[in-house]
Amino acid sequence: MSADCTAGNGVLTEKDRDNIRAFKLRMLSKMPRVAFNHMRNTFSHKMDISSEWVILHRIALLTRIEPHWFHCCPNSCIAYTSQYSNLSHCPYPDCREAHYTPAGTPRRLFCYLPLIPRLQGLFSNPKTVEELLYRHRYQSRHNEVSDVFDSIHYQNLRKTKVTVDGRELAHCYFSGK
Repeated sequence: MSADCTAGNGVLTEKDRDNIRAFKLRMLSKMPRVAFNHMRNTFSHKMDISSEWVILHRIALLTRIEPHWFHCCPNSCIAYTSQYSNLSHCPYPDCREAHYTPAGTPRRLFCYLPLIPRLQGLFSNPKTVEELLYRHRYQSRHNEVSDVFDSIHYQNLRKTKVTVDGRELAHCYFSGK
């Protein structure tokens, strides 16, 4: 691992970029962890991809978003939280998989990245903010449909007050930024 990658700085290195691409591939393809590790080892002579643990912790360092890990069923039936936290097996009759390995470690973990810091990061990026303002700044041309915002349904909603639980609110749909 390069010195700048381990130094704890906020600089995104080429190795970070490769690791993030590899992690994205794992997530989008739903590649099992075992297959990901086999890929890393098989191609280690061509590329240096870190373990999932290292990648996630580096991403947490770069984004300042700390992942939260939860025990979950190996078949993703449940997360062992609240009323399920003390169960030794999945409660679903078609599953019944054990919560822990014989060594006492959880058989599967789920990584949760909290939403609020992710949204804060998203809105601190000027390019993203500019892209999000597209709808607000969009100007429809009369009798021309070139975007979803030109649709009759959208235009009618913009003139319709928002109603929640039978109570009409003061603003219309899509009226704010």
